[in-house]
This record gives sequence, C-alpha cells and structure tokens, in this order.
Amino acid sequence: MRNRFIFALKPLLMIFSLLTICISAGAELDFSVFSTKGFEGKGPLEFSSPEDLGITREGMIIVADHRNNRLQLLSSEGDFIGVIPNTAKIDESQFEQTALEARKQNLEELLKLFKKPTGLAFDAQGLLYVTLMETDKIAIIDPRNGSLTGTLCRSGREQGELSAPMDIDISHDGRIAVAELRNRRVQILNDQGKCLKELIYQEETKKNRISNLAPRGVHWTADGKLIVSYPTYNQVVCWEPTEGKILWRYGGIKGNDKGMLNNPSFITDALDNNLLISDTLNNRIVEITSDGKYYEHHSRRGSRPGTLLSPRGIALNSEETLVVSDQGNNRIHFFQPGQTTLMLREVKQMALKDNWEGTIPRIQNILNLQPNNSDAHELMVNALYYFGNRAFNDREYDKAEDYYRRILLHRPEDPVVPQKLDAIFWAVNQSLIASIVFGIIAIIVGLILIWVLKVLISRFIFTQSQE
Repeated sequence: MRNRFIFALKPLLMIFSLLTICISAGAELDFSVFSTKGFEGKGPLEFSSPEDLGITREGMIIVADHRNNRLQLLSSEGDFIGVIPNTAKIDESQFEQTALEARKQNLEELLKLFKKPTGLAFDAQGLLYVTLMETDKIAIIDPRNGSLTGTLCRSGREQGELSAPMDIDISHDGRIAVAELRNRRVQILNDQGKCLKELIYQEETKKNRISNLAPRGVHWTADGKLIVSYPTYNQVVCWEPTEGKILWRYGGIKGNDKGMLNNPSFITDALDNNLLISDTLNNRIVEITSDGKYYEHHSRRGSRPGTLLSPRGIALNSEETLVVSDQGNNRIHFFQPGQTTLMLREVKQMALKDNWEGTIPRIQNILNLQPNNSDAHELMVNALYYFGNRAFNDREYDKAEDYYRRILLHRPEDPVVPQKLDAIFWAVNQSLIASIVFGIIAIIVGLILIWVLKVLISRFIFTQSQE
C-alpha cells in the first residue's frame, strides 16, 4: 500500500516542479506589438525632446516634455488628458475669491519654476517629484490636481544644493537619489532635502587623469541598491549606497555588441529583478540581470513603429507594456506583449489556481501559433497529467491511457509515462490476473490434496495387508 502511495505521489511532485519551472520561465518580456502616440510640436500630444516618464498607481502616464517646459498627462492608452502647469483659462465662477487667488499664485510659482523638467519619481503617497534642470530645483506636485505642494534644494555646489539635476528616484524607505550633471555626483537626500550621502564615480581619462564622471540616470532596486548610468563612460554602475561601494559595472566600452553601451540614460525594473536601460545612442533598450549580466536587446534605430531614435524615459506597466519616451522621434512609444504571450499569461494564472478546466484548447491555440513554444508544451504536459491522473483515479482507464500517451507527443522521453501505462495495464487486467493466480493456487492445492489422499490410501492398504 505504501509503495502504491509513493508511486502516485511521484508524478504529482514532478508536475508541481515542472509547473513552477514553466511559470518562472514565462517571465521573458515580449514586445511584439507596438504603437506610438504624439508628434513634434507644442500642442496636446505634441512633444519637444521628451525626457523621463512615469506611471501612476492608476495607470496614468506622465511625461517630462523637456523643451516645452511642462508635463503632459496621458491615459494608459496614450490619450491626452492635460498638462502641468495648466495655463488654460480658469472658470472663476467655480472658486471662491481666496481659493481663486491661491490657485493663480500656485500657477505663477509653477511657471516660474518649470524650466527644463527632466527626471520624475513618485513617493509613497503618490506625490510627483520633478527635477528642473534650468532652475536647479526639485518640484513636488500633486498629479491629481496639478498643484505645486513644495520644492527641495537650491542652486549651488554644496551638499543639499543642485546644479543641473537630471534624473531622480525615491527608495522604498524615502531616500531621494538625484543625478547632477554639472556637479558630477549623485546626492542622496532625505525628504527635507538634506544630503545623506554623496556618490562620486571616477575613471581614468585618455590623458591618464582621474576625472569625476557625470551621472545621468538613477534607479533604486527593491533591495536598496542604487543603479546609476554614466553616459560619457558608456557604463552603468551598481552602488551599495550606505557605504558607497561599487558592486558591479556593465558596459564601459562604446559599441553595440553584447556588454557594450552608447550613452545610456534612464533605468527601470523589468521582470524577475532584471533591469531595462535606455541605450540612447544605440537607439535600443538593453535588458540586464540584477547582477549586471547581459540578457537581451530590444528594438533598433528607426522612425517606424517598433523602432526608436534616442530613447530616454522608460517604464513597464502592470500589463508588461513598455512605455518609452522616443525623444528623437518626439513621441511616446508603446511596446506590448503579443497574442501568444497574453494567452500564456491567462493559462498560467489558471494553472496557479489549479483550474485546469479549459486549459487544453487554449494551450493548443498557442501551439498552433507557435509550434515550438516550450512554455506551452510544458503547460500541456501538466494539464495532460492532471486529467490522466483524474481519469485513472475514477477507473476510466481508456481515457487515462489516452491522456498519458498524448504526453509523449510533447515530451517523448518522459520517464513517468511508461510507469503510468504499466499501472493501467495491471489495473485493467487485475481480475484476469487474479483469476489466473487463484486458478494456479487451486491447482496446486488440488495436487497437494490428491497427493495427501494418495498417501493416506497407500497407508490404509498397507495396514490392511499387514493384518
């Protein structure tokens, strides 16, 4: 009995292991569908050198429209919503005098402040932090109403002061990282703008001099590391910011091969803790692992949909759509998963919930589109095992055998299927086998009885003859 339990448990454990591998393997990004929004200009959905972009919790896209000195607000599909600062005429009848004056004053402060917005970041409360390259400040904005709620820092070279701030990012514990172009450093600030740490990266120049490199993009990882891009040295560096130690580097060589970069700028999270980098002058997005190893290149140079020209800000939304500030084309680019990826995602969610009903037709549709899709083959194997085991337990042995044999179409060398087919053979023929065994036993017992009877008769005859 114990051996039969272990025999039944073994394939279930294998299925769980395979399902885990299959679901984790599905973390590769798919950007096979693409669309664009916007043109060069100053109107709605028109851009002039767009820089960073960010996505709110509700899915709204905010773009730093750099040379137009504004932020543009777009829906998750890229439709125009509004701008900050909003210079449209105010309907004064909707406000009391005090509120109206406050609103006008806030707008005046925004207009004075908003010169060359570059980097964007959200804090835990959803407030938007914007670096302003020309006014050397960080503006704090409520994206729900477009109002200015505060500013950080002032122009200068000292700690807590800024000179040409570029990118900005905020960690989970509220630390603010700012890349400064002219001061050639990354400052880590608290929420009051006080400097907690300076990170200065130095490399040897062609003239054998040690020089501070100007940072461009900053990005906090979930485990508190800080990723910084240095475009003039074509390198991305991972810092342990508390002690100021460098953990790894990617790039350092100008070029377009694996491991090379050309003027990298903004950075964001990918799947499985990978990182995406805007490789700006290579006109592509580079994906690397969390420990700084090459993973993939996405897109190439061009102006048609699906191609990029000097990409800057990047963000991956909850639907695995990559949104890119396509600066050279003055537009916003959407790279979306294709039909196969979306169907795989649906099937994997069903599998995680142990809802296998209806999975086989969906998986077959995926295999019709991509016959060599390994994820789909693994999911089909798991589904067939599930239904095969269920049929076996219900003693529907013909169905169970059909499911198990179909597994071999997707995994010809499966080691468990022969065992399952053997189990079906013994289960189907157990009555016949039992009859044969009982018949053999009966014959043996009969022969023994005949032998005993023969012995008893012989002894009786012998006893009679002695008398």
